[in-house]
Amino acid sequence: WAKFKPDTALIKEGDHGDSFFILAGGYVTVARAKKKLSVLFSGDCFGEMSYLARKDTPHRSATVTTTSDCIVMKIRAEDLRAASLSCRRLFDERFLGTLVTRLEAANQQIAVMS
Repeated sequence: WAKFKPDTALIKEGDHGDSFFILAGGYVTVARAKKKLSVLFSGDCFGEMSYLARKDTPHRSATVTTTSDCIVMKIRAEDLRAASLSCRRLFDERFLGTLVTRLEAANQQIAVMS
């Protein structure tokens, strides 16, 4: 658990990643190639691709920056992989739901731009 002030880069696009985060309080922006993709709120997760991706490609796909005072829980991907099957299943279900929601939002943005 850690507290962060506004304008703190929690993860940076292209950096090596070995953990994911749960936003317990505050707001963050997600950007790729310096373009804002979304805003995340308390209860949202980010950095989960480091857990879900193959071990040989653990690079961050976006930059996540605090826009308010934030409280963040950091979980190492290795620790989750060592957790019980039922614990991993719960995280995996949450991550899949998050990815589906993000894919739907991206599809809507593409449709509007077309």
